[in-house]
Amino acid sequence: MTPRFGHTNHEGSALALFGKKNEPEEAASGPDDAAGFSPEKAARFFAHAKTVHDTANYEYAIQSWLSGLRRDPSSMTGLEGFFVSIASFMQEGGGKKGVGKEIVKSVSGKGDVDRYLASLVEWGQKPDDAVLAVRAMEAAAKLGQGMKAPVLRIGEIAAARVLADKRVRKDLLARLSQGFEKAGAFDKAVLAAEHAYKVDPTDGEMSARIRALAAQATMARGGYANAGQEGGFRANIRDADKQRQLEDADRIVKTEETIDRLIVEAKEKLAAHPQDLPSIEKLAKLYLERGTPTDEEAAYAVYTKAYRDTKQFRFREFAGDIRIRQKKRQAGDLRKMLEESGGDDMVARMSEQAEADLLKLELDEFTLRVENYPTDLLRKFELGKRCFAAGQNERAIELFQEAQSDPKNRTASLLMLGQSFARQGWMDEAIETFRRALESRELSSDQSLELRYHLMSALQTRATETRDLSTAEEAEKLAASIAVEQIGYRDIRARRDGIKKLTGELRAARQG
Repeated sequence: MTPRFGHTNHEGSALALFGKKNEPEEAASGPDDAAGFSPEKAARFFAHAKTVHDTANYEYAIQSWLSGLRRDPSSMTGLEGFFVSIASFMQEGGGKKGVGKEIVKSVSGKGDVDRYLASLVEWGQKPDDAVLAVRAMEAAAKLGQGMKAPVLRIGEIAAARVLADKRVRKDLLARLSQGFEKAGAFDKAVLAAEHAYKVDPTDGEMSARIRALAAQATMARGGYANAGQEGGFRANIRDADKQRQLEDADRIVKTEETIDRLIVEAKEKLAAHPQDLPSIEKLAKLYLERGTPTDEEAAYAVYTKAYRDTKQFRFREFAGDIRIRQKKRQAGDLRKMLEESGGDDMVARMSEQAEADLLKLELDEFTLRVENYPTDLLRKFELGKRCFAAGQNERAIELFQEAQSDPKNRTASLLMLGQSFARQGWMDEAIETFRRALESRELSSDQSLELRYHLMSALQTRATETRDLSTAEEAEKLAASIAVEQIGYRDIRARRDGIKKLTGELRAARQG
């Protein structure tokens, strides 16, 4: 089986082969002896788990991730690491026997954290099970507001599993909506409720719930729900100086003087609290907003240091975004130079090299992102697009096949998947994929036009190869409908003429 949480090429080894001498010093006492939550202790378990995983001792890595999550259940590092290790364990033969008794026993308590960890273990062994996915999300949500990030991550995966089932269950969607609501993710709660309502449009209570959640979402976005409370809208404004700082930061159009002042203030705050993550992000964003080449490098340095210090991959991703932005700008400048030069050979070579460098950078960056977020379907879709652009068709096909499970991106994934099949010469698969995409009820007019164009092209190719008249006639009808709708679309005039000629030849051959 191919695990859905990620994979590795290491081979598995037994839990018993790893001795206590390699554990973090707290591990010997067992997780139940910990005196409450401790992100510091959790980090030590996570570091140990990664080390153990890299030796291919996946079952012991699972136990270490769980020990860390017991001390910091909100950690995304721990959650993602657990996903990767249990997927590797299942792939390397663990799927036949499941995790060992030691792991099951370690999460068999009756507390909410135990239930959360147990739900992860159960789901991790059956990652395609929608019910187990929803149960894990509910267990995370029950731990409170501090669990918003894990709830969102698990909930998004769970939603994809629920919607991928042949028979979409309204009750699971309703439970997802409730879980998102508990975490304060009202927009996603609305979306899940809307999907539930599509399953049963007669459910008046669900319709009312959607309206109520939509109102909460609006309140949350505006910051009005907590007005007057500690941490609420304009909360903690104690003096005019703080008021001015907040107004400066919120102003859409900032003067150079304002940005300079905000950067100075942000640098001072970060110097006083070097481990404060919001301060790190604020300073980097301000550098990028001012936007000089020096500022970009300063923001890159801030993000890179944050990644080294915290091991949170999102900072590495932010740094990568800066490098991609710089390469895109360079490639764009060279394209403009090429146009202005009238096709100068040297500029053309420089432009071609810049485009190749950009594509290579994006391939490397998105490959790294998929490795670090192995369950994120949007990142897989983005990597698939770069693989397609690089001509890596089979790799693109694998990524788009996974990405199509994301309801938000299903149509775009199917469109790219069909094109990948067609480029590979697999016309039957391409045609079937384009047909599936066209069955969606939520197609925009542009999407419909593009899908019909690619279906027409695939049918034309198959008709040419097989000399099948009915296939050619279907392609001709599609060409005619596109021409009627938008005669200037791509090369539809030439395509329509070519298909009409092919159809005429096949009809004449049949009659003769």
